Amino acid sequence: MSLRVAVAVICCLFVLVGAASFVVAPEASEPEPAPFDRTVAMGMTLEEQRMLGADRFAPRAQVAYSQFPYVVGYRGIGLAASAVDDPLVEQQFGYPQSVYVEAAPSDVSLDGSGYPVGGYTDEWIPADDAHVVVDSAARTPSGPTQLAFADHERAAEFADEYGGEVVDWDDRGRFDVPTSDGSTARNRVETQHEDADATVEATRELLDRPVGTVVGEDEPTLRAALDTAEANTTILLPQGTYEGPAEVDKPVTIRGSNATIEGDGNGTVLTVTADDVAITGVSIEGVGESLHPDDSSKASDRPAWDRATEEAYGYADAAVTADSVDRLLVTRSEVESPASGIILRDTDRAVVDRVRFEGSDRWQSGFMGVTAIRSPAIVQDSTFDGGRDGVYAHRSSGITIRDNNFIGGRFGTHFMYTSEALFADNCATGQALSGVVIMTSPSGIAIAENVITDTKQGILTSGSDVYVGENVIVGTEQGISTSARNSLYADNAVVGNTVGFRASSIFPTSVVVGNDVVDNDQHVRATSGPLRVWSNDGRGNYWDGAAGLDRRYSPTDPVDGRLHRTGAARTLSDAPIVRGLRTLRGEAPGMRGESVIDAHPRSTPANATRLETAQALADGDATLQGGCGA
Repeated sequence: MSLRVAVAVICCLFVLVGAASFVVAPEASEPEPAPFDRTVAMGMTLEEQRMLGADRFAPRAQVAYSQFPYVVGYRGIGLAASAVDDPLVEQQFGYPQSVYVEAAPSDVSLDGSGYPVGGYTDEWIPADDAHVVVDSAARTPSGPTQLAFADHERAAEFADEYGGEVVDWDDRGRFDVPTSDGSTARNRVETQHEDADATVEATRELLDRPVGTVVGEDEPTLRAALDTAEANTTILLPQGTYEGPAEVDKPVTIRGSNATIEGDGNGTVLTVTADDVAITGVSIEGVGESLHPDDSSKASDRPAWDRATEEAYGYADAAVTADSVDRLLVTRSEVESPASGIILRDTDRAVVDRVRFEGSDRWQSGFMGVTAIRSPAIVQDSTFDGGRDGVYAHRSSGITIRDNNFIGGRFGTHFMYTSEALFADNCATGQALSGVVIMTSPSGIAIAENVITDTKQGILTSGSDVYVGENVIVGTEQGISTSARNSLYADNAVVGNTVGFRASSIFPTSVVVGNDVVDNDQHVRATSGPLRVWSNDGRGNYWDGAAGLDRRYSPTDPVDGRLHRTGAARTLSDAPIVRGLRTLRGEAPGMRGESVIDAHPRSTPANATRLETAQALADGDATLQGGCGA
């Protein structure tokens, strides 16, 4: 939009809003409860919701806020209680006009896991009239929960049977609600690195086994060596090429010295079915091309939603496939595959370390470098060049992906139904769609200290309690999305992108602070939703163009949003009519939609060193740490 057009639009808006400001709205009555499936629903990951199944349920509540056009639904009475007392929620969405909780069924019981059984009643009662049982054995997959009853006698009977105490809504301070604001994920980063270090150290013990078999001297082939090798010994592969496929069905270490294991171009090359296996110093080639082999026995004991994902991604041809094993190390190896590289299914203490994966040039033709299905692996110091996704994680809570290079492909890393993951110190460049993407609304993922460049989208988030911090995002079409709720986006350098941030959550409850946002065509693009306040406790972000302002700054404003593009915008921003409209937008709820405001914009960068690195990358004057793209 040109400045001339902006002025015309602003003038017209000012006249219209000025006229409308004299209209007095009638006194609004208390909103009636809404069908839950028509609310903006919060709480529980998709995995947790699916784990409940058909008969079990999560207690629910709903709140209508005075300055938010949608009713907000909460899967968890405690979540609603926490929200209505949260000053940040009130600042952005107004006071709660009505709070309803769903009455538990009269015949509610708890199963062996403590999950409520009996189904949803759709009987909504004012929270002030509810009798809530706290501190009972009731829980959902996300943790302890409270149940509400319309009748005090029935609530007392439930407490007598399953423990706990009956309290009123005024006692909601006793509701047990876990912290969900991104701080838990941030604080877990160091601990998760330490836990990963311990796992890596434990798997590297497998490299200390004595040599028991030398292929070419003691046995003619790798298959023969696997048949005769004693447990807990090393099979040594001298320089040369060795035929696969082969099954590793005993605890051994396969150590190569400039050795290649070559499959027949049909299926997986190495299938690991034993605990305590290590593979090191080999190149693996000759992987089959099938992405979805026909196998009617696949994942037959899994729920349909889980089985569908596993069958789609967990049974492709691969260089190495491990199924239901404990302690696996694949290190100092190279993999060339038109399909997958390493597949882990129900594998504990798996480490992929210093592996180079060469996938297909077209991501549409290839598959995953590492596929982790219910496997909280450590993937580190590796390079994933080409293929579809560098790492694909499904239900692998606690997986750690660090110090890797992702080059080309579709997504550097793709999280599905995976919570409490760590994606740290990685470099992703040239991804067709995104450097890292979080799907299916998990919780507690930390994305920290990564470099993402030359990618369509940098970081795509969903779910809740996500930490996105200290990343460098340069040269993307869209740097960071803020779709995850109750999350923390802090201390990132977002430089030289078409769009720096995309504000896209319908009910935005995240904190966005301490970021350095510089030289983007558009600093922020806001989609449908209310006002987003991107400052907290007097701390805001650094925006080029906003330095020196003695007022709040709105990167989505048609004038403020151009302060870093043209000097004329600064002159226009000081015009009385623009100042008046800016004030009106802050006071009138109807003028606050689809916008972002930083009430405390920084006058200096939050992290000058990180910003300098990002600017050097944007200018092509620096190489990426770790050699990404080399």
